[in-house]
Amino acid sequence: MLNRVKLLLLMLLLAAPLLISTGMYTLQAGIPEARVAKGELLPELEPLQEWPLAWQATGEWWLVWVAEADCNQRCEAQADELWRMHRALGREADRVYRLRAGGSSELPGEKALPWLDVAPPWAVAGNTWLVDPEGRVVLAYDLNTPAAEIHRDLTRLLRINR
Repeated sequence: MLNRVKLLLLMLLLAAPLLISTGMYTLQAGIPEARVAKGELLPELEPLQEWPLAWQATGEWWLVWVAEADCNQRCEAQADELWRMHRALGREADRVYRLRAGGSSELPGEKALPWLDVAPPWAVAGNTWLVDPEGRVVLAYDLNTPAAEIHRDLTRLLRINR
């Protein structure tokens, strides 16, 4: 009799995770609804190859941000902040390139490309996008997003995508 009770308790212990997860799914209780990424997912934004820039896919991750035509102090501060964030990636920094869209001046390790004709309406100065190696926009950040949040998302993506 004691052996049967032990077997029943062992089976219940092993079945508990399955029973709990089934209950969570059917009742929709206890399921996290928050995202991990701080940026906004933008699958409907066209790939970087279709932007009015003279850019070609290179198979690398790109951090693209829109600079004002005449880069003022705020623009330079954002460029410096993104440069520092890029350096903070450490040995992973070689896997990510920075592209300044609409600007002319460059910081070390950054490529600047002017718009071929006019900037698209969605290209607001200060916006930043994370672009995957195939040229698809993965995450978007507005001007007020701290570089620490971009850094956290970028390190997470680079760790997953080795």
